Amino acid sequence: MPPARSRRWPKVLAVVAVAVVAVVLAGLLLLDRILLGQVRKQADTLSQRLGRPVTVERVKTRLLGGVGVRVGGVSVGPGEGEDRPLATLERAEVEVNLLGALLSGGKRVTVREAVVDGLRVNVVRFPDGITNLERVAKRLEETAAKEPPAQAPEGEPKPADLSAVRVDRAAVENARIAFLDRSVKGAEELYVDDLDVEVRDLRAGRPLEVVLKAAVLAKAQNLELRVKAAPLPPTLVPTPEQLTLKVQPIDLGPLAPFVPGEAGFRGGRFQADLAVALGAAVPGGSGRTTVKGGFRADQLAFAGQEGGKKLDASLDADLDADAEKGDLRIGKLELTAGPVALTGHGAATGLRGDAPRVEGLEIVSRGLDLAALTAYYPPLRKQLGDNVVAGPIGLSLKGSGGQAAQSLELRVDLGPVHLAIPRQLAKAAGAPMSLVARADLAQQGGVVRFDAGADLAGVDLRPGGSIAKKPGDPMSARAAGTYRKAGAEQQVELTRLDLDLLGDALAGKARVALGGTKEKPTTRFDAELSGQRLDLDRLLVPAPEGAEKPKEPAASKPLDPKAFAGLSGTASVRLGLLRMEKQDLRDVVLKVKVVEDAVTLEEARLVAFGGSVSAAGTAVKLAHPEEPFKIDVTMKGVEGEQLLALFSKRKVIGGKLDAALQLTGKGTSLDPIKQSATGSLTGDLRDGAFFGKDLVAAVAAPIASKLPFAGGRVTEGGSTSLGKQLGFAFQIANGVAKLTKPITVKTGDNALSFDGGVRLDGTLQMPTTLELGPEVIAKITGGRAKMSAPIPVTFNLSGPAWSPRLDGLSLDGAVQAIVKQAATSAAGRLLGDKAGAAGADLGKQKAAAEQKARDEAQKRKQQLEDEAKKKLKGLFGR
Repeated sequence: MPPARSRRWPKVLAVVAVAVVAVVLAGLLLLDRILLGQVRKQADTLSQRLGRPVTVERVKTRLLGGVGVRVGGVSVGPGEGEDRPLATLERAEVEVNLLGALLSGGKRVTVREAVVDGLRVNVVRFPDGITNLERVAKRLEETAAKEPPAQAPEGEPKPADLSAVRVDRAAVENARIAFLDRSVKGAEELYVDDLDVEVRDLRAGRPLEVVLKAAVLAKAQNLELRVKAAPLPPTLVPTPEQLTLKVQPIDLGPLAPFVPGEAGFRGGRFQADLAVALGAAVPGGSGRTTVKGGFRADQLAFAGQEGGKKLDASLDADLDADAEKGDLRIGKLELTAGPVALTGHGAATGLRGDAPRVEGLEIVSRGLDLAALTAYYPPLRKQLGDNVVAGPIGLSLKGSGGQAAQSLELRVDLGPVHLAIPRQLAKAAGAPMSLVARADLAQQGGVVRFDAGADLAGVDLRPGGSIAKKPGDPMSARAAGTYRKAGAEQQVELTRLDLDLLGDALAGKARVALGGTKEKPTTRFDAELSGQRLDLDRLLVPAPEGAEKPKEPAASKPLDPKAFAGLSGTASVRLGLLRMEKQDLRDVVLKVKVVEDAVTLEEARLVAFGGSVSAAGTAVKLAHPEEPFKIDVTMKGVEGEQLLALFSKRKVIGGKLDAALQLTGKGTSLDPIKQSATGSLTGDLRDGAFFGKDLVAAVAAPIASKLPFAGGRVTEGGSTSLGKQLGFAFQIANGVAKLTKPITVKTGDNALSFDGGVRLDGTLQMPTTLELGPEVIAKITGGRAKMSAPIPVTFNLSGPAWSPRLDGLSLDGAVQAIVKQAATSAAGRLLGDKAGAAGADLGKQKAAAEQKARDEAQKRKQQLEDEAKKKLKGLFGR
């Protein structure tokens, strides 16, 4: 190559390099401008939400050593009438390994560093007592209320998988929070200074440690908080395992004006040296739980303290526990809050093993009186609300042991306590209320024998509106049994359960086995309860007279099938007498089989209402409302009036009833069940009566009033006889029970024919024909009209069954036939044997009138049936 050309190449390369650098620089400058524009748009949006200016001065990107973005000069300015910005930020910088992310196809995203430096927050308290932070919070609430609610995603949201993300270091450095009280003239500015927060190596599968340090009202850092978490899951949601708090003595008084006013905090001193390993004490955690050290809070002052009583609170503890092994060691436990104290010492080991041991274990409360504590800590009054808990609560856990066995005893004594929990319960001070539970731990075999008793004799449960127990009424529960661990299965056997419910004694026993795996746990049970008598009328608070029927609650979210996974067993109840709704139900037997959420009544029978009732075979799935339920009820020799009295105080039907009800449907609340229920109701009613109305009198009376002559009166009986035996068959669909074919009832020389159906809420839609007999017609005409055959009258029996209406009652044809018959009879008496052709003509007119009445009744009956069908079809919009 000629020398001149060889000397030219370096110059060309230099020019190209300069051009490339210029293009890159120009591209970066353009990118910076684009990013700054987008950031400022977001800042403008945030300004609108906060009601104060948000500005960003610069955004700078870099490519060397990794893609980085630095944002600087960020400010959240003062609001209206303020002279200090809420916050300023000198620098926020993020550096990402873009090349690694590209080469891995996005499967590995490494954030080398994310740093916030020079953050300054100004908390200002104004003369009205409100801080600028509270103003911001109020503004955010107002703007959020104007925004449309976000649409909830359908189904359960799937947790995000962030296992591809790794953050080598994230930190807040050199931050400061300044406090300025403008309500006090000349007040000094206070600082939480030198605030640092750091997280290193944040990624799935690695433990997490967060460190926070700060100088609180001091020149040097005097607060350190460390939180350690278990190895992170793919969601990067931490499960805290260890917490360490070290605080040198701090006077909190200067910061009191900046605490929200509802707390009423006025000052005090605080210091702490506390290390806590949470272990299995938190969901998802494992391992030992330890508490070492404690804290002191001295002379805590609150607004409203009685007699200047300031609150001293402290914890000094040395605890070590292992939930998996059943170990607890209390080297020291002293927890105090004003007059309240909780102290403990001793140890219990191997409680979940084959060789448990208890050594002088004792945890005892002193002065646990919430009403007394409110004198020292007035905010507790607001937290209690209308609830009254006044008097010392006795609480103790004691354990001891020898070579043969170890024992634990828990006592909770609320006797000295005055309780008043609105709409739940009440108890006078001195009235008995206690719980005592004991456990004997065998040295070999891993068997725990336990017994427990609760006495509620002094409690008044009537304020709850359900249980009619007044003070002094007996109510208690005692239980005894064993617990053992057999391999991976835990077995609990309740050998005795005694309940005293206002003098009614019930006894029972049960067995529960917990097994399976962590992913698929199983729970098997077998329980039974029996007693000679249970009076629910006495036990339950009756509904007030004339009270409105409670509205059905709005449809709720179906139960979660996962809550029933692995559940199986049987439960049975046997009662000699069950009294409810003033009815005595005898020989009550109920046996329920449960397989996950499927509940089946294997046995369900009782003797009541003058006969017997069985519901065996009834089944439902509690967590699958879309799957059909099944109701199967058989009744024999039941008094209809007594049966319906269980559901309503209104009288509708009387007589001996044999019936079979079979229903299927969907839903768990009343309205869906009404609409979806399908099935049948068949049976016989003997010596029946309809108490809703005397239908014969209800028709005869208006006929008598339309006659042109005075006659007799039909006495209102208040009910309608349904004959010696009445067979019926209803087909149930879409919330309506419809007769499969008309039913006819003969009462004397009258006859009733019913068609149509009844809604499941008791509303009738039944086209009815009454064949009014000659005897009744003779009575209402005073003997003037003697019919040769019944006269038909049609109407629609509608409205509530206990007080129905006779809609569409058509009487003209019947009245005309009766009038003509009366005229014929009168003419016959006047003419005697001489009537001849005139008498024959009157007889023809009479027959024609009766036929016309029957024709009109048949036509009207058809109209009523068509109308009833339309109404029944449209009851639920189907």
